[in-house]
Amino acid sequence: MAENLKASELITLKEAAEYSGLSYAYLRRIARTGRLEARKVGMQWLTTRDAVDRYIASRKKRGAYRDDLKSP
Repeated sequence: MAENLKASELITLKEAAEYSGLSYAYLRRIARTGRLEARKVGMQWLTTRDAVDRYIASRKKRGAYRDDLKSP
């Protein structure tokens, strides 16, 4: 799962929170559970905008989503 992340596309979860409108704590929690494709490097979680977009899209398929979040 996290092996698909490309180094040039990586962003921190703080940047992902600003990008998506989701909180940092929520993104960290779903990254730890594997629901968000992410990798922990040292003490910092990294993901990609594409992974965040896929997560948001997967929530919409289940009907649990917020309308104010950025759409992919």
